[in-house]
Amino acid sequence: MKRFALALFALFLALPLSARTLATNAFPAPMPQYLAEIITDAAAQYHVDPNLIAAMAYKESRFNPNAVSWRGAQGILQLMPRTAKSLGVTDAFDPKQNVFGAAKYIKYLLDRFHGDIEMAVAAYNAGPERVTKEGPRATAEAIDYVAVVTSLYRGALRTL
Repeated sequence: MKRFALALFALFLALPLSARTLATNAFPAPMPQYLAEIITDAAAQYHVDPNLIAAMAYKESRFNPNAVSWRGAQGILQLMPRTAKSLGVTDAFDPKQNVFGAAKYIKYLLDRFHGDIEMAVAAYNAGPERVTKEGPRATAEAIDYVAVVTSLYRGALRTL
């Protein structure tokens, strides 16, 4: 699974920014048009595959900008308040701020883990320090999260 995701990501990175298309109909629930536009813009700004952002957004909130987790994570990409603040997000329920902040964080994680999607996605869920020490299987929740996100991501890429 890891090699497949890395190979797809490498192929994706070779595409010019204008060719990086968001597969809006590839997810189990419809993606609102306004959100597709925000994800596309954030992906272009931070050089992250919009389909990876969308896969994470679906897993995190089913594209719900008002979602709140039992841990207090907020918005479409479920930013924790402290993380949101560190990313310059003042309103985690504002879809644009949430997606742009999360895209910035995803880019940071991809860079930190040298483009390893599995590690970056696990770190988004379980925290980068923990994943650095314990790997992408740091917690049962991270294992499930990585499996779901990479499955959604691969599915989106297959539809392109």
